[in-house]
Amino acid sequence: MSFSALVLFVQLAKALRFHCDGDFICEIWHWNPTEQGALVLEQIPITHGAIELHNFLATEISSNLFAYFEAQRRNILEMHTTITVIGSTLRGFVVEDNATYYNVCLEKTQLNHISFGTRCNLETLKIQHSNLEQLPQSIGNLKALESLTLSHSLIQAIDLNLLAELSRLVLLDLSKNRLHSLYDSCARTTTHPYPLLSELYLGENKLKSINMDVFQPMVSLTRLDLSHNHISVVSGSLVATSLISLDLSYNRLVEMDCCGWVIPKLYGMAINDNRLPALPRCLEHAFQNVTRLTFDTNQLQPDAMFQLGRLTNIELLSLTDNKLTHVPLNESTIPKQLKYLNLGHNNLKRLDVPYVPSKDLHIDVSSNCISKIDWDRVSANLTKLAMEGNPLDCSFYSISTRADIQSRLVCKKHRIERCDS
Repeated sequence: MSFSALVLFVQLAKALRFHCDGDFICEIWHWNPTEQGALVLEQIPITHGAIELHNFLATEISSNLFAYFEAQRRNILEMHTTITVIGSTLRGFVVEDNATYYNVCLEKTQLNHISFGTRCNLETLKIQHSNLEQLPQSIGNLKALESLTLSHSLIQAIDLNLLAELSRLVLLDLSKNRLHSLYDSCARTTTHPYPLLSELYLGENKLKSINMDVFQPMVSLTRLDLSHNHISVVSGSLVATSLISLDLSYNRLVEMDCCGWVIPKLYGMAINDNRLPALPRCLEHAFQNVTRLTFDTNQLQPDAMFQLGRLTNIELLSLTDNKLTHVPLNESTIPKQLKYLNLGHNNLKRLDVPYVPSKDLHIDVSSNCISKIDWDRVSANLTKLAMEGNPLDCSFYSISTRADIQSRLVCKKHRIERCDS
C-alpha cells in the first residue's frame, strides 16, 4: 500500500493514539513515555520523518527518547527529522551531545529550562509560549542552527553575545516576549559574529530604548522589526549596508536623529503610530534611497512636506492622522517618483495641487475638511484623487471622470460636524 494515501489509526492504550498522513507527518496524542514507553515510535512508517506530539504527558525528557526513531531515518534514508510538541506539561528538555535531528518545535509547554549538547545537527529551533526566563546559556553549542524563534516567553533581557557563535544563523525571531533590554556584552571592533543573519524580529516586546550600534556587526541584516514596543529613545548609529526594511511603528518616539546612519539599500521604512512633531534629523541623507515611507499617526506639521520633497526616490508616502492643516503640493513638496500620496485624516481645508510629476500619481485626501477646489490651480496631470469624507467630495480615478466632474461640477457636498468648529 502506498504511504502517500496511508492513514494509520492505532489504539495503543486507553488514551494514546496516533495517525500518519500522506505528508509524512505522524501525529501522536496523549503519549506518556514514563508509563507507555517508546513502543509507539516503532510503529511509525520509515517513510515518515516528522512527529507531532499533542498533549505530551511528560515533564522532563532527553533527546535520547527519540534516538531509535531518528537513527533509523538517518541510517536508511539520510532523512531530516522533525520533532514538534504542541501542548504539554514539559518543563525540561536536554538535547544531548551528537543529537542528529534537524528541526525542533516546542509550542504551548511549561518549559522553563532547556540545554544543548555539542556537535548537534539542529538547524531550526522554535520555542513558542513557554515559561523560559532567559536565553539558554548553551545555545551557542548549536553550530548548525539557521533559524531560531523564541517567542511568548518570560524573557526580559537578551545578551546578543550568547548568539555570537551561531555563524550559520539566518533568522532570529525574538518577538512577543517581555524584553526591556537588548545588549551585547562583548565590545566588538572588526569581527562579524553574525555573518549570515538576515532577518531580526523584536516586535511586541517592552523595549523603552534601543541603541542601534548593537546591529552593526550584523553585516547581512536585511529586515529589522522593532515595532510594537515602548521605545522613546533611539541612540547610536544604524550602520547596516544590506538593510532593506526597517519597522519602528507603534512606539513612543518624540524625536529621532538619523545623522550618522548608513543604510544605502533601505527601501521600506515605517515610523507610523509614534509621537513625532517633526521629521527625524538628517532624514534626506539617511533615507535617500527609500521608496516606501509611512509616518501615519504622528504629530507632524505642514512644513514636514518640504523635507520629504527632497527624497527623490519615494514612490509611496503616507502621512495620515497628523496635524496637517495646509499642504502646498508643488515641486518642492512632491518627490518626482511619487506614485501614491496619502494625506487622509488630517485637517486640510483646501486642495492646492499646482504640480503633479506624472499621471500615475494617486493622491488621497479622504476625511479632511476640504470645502473648495480652485480647478485653475489643480495640475492637469492629476488623474486619481480620493476625497471621501470631506465637506466637498470630488473624487475621480481617471482622466475621463476628472473631466466629467470638472465640467459638470458634480462634486458631492456633505455636512461634516468636525469641520464646523
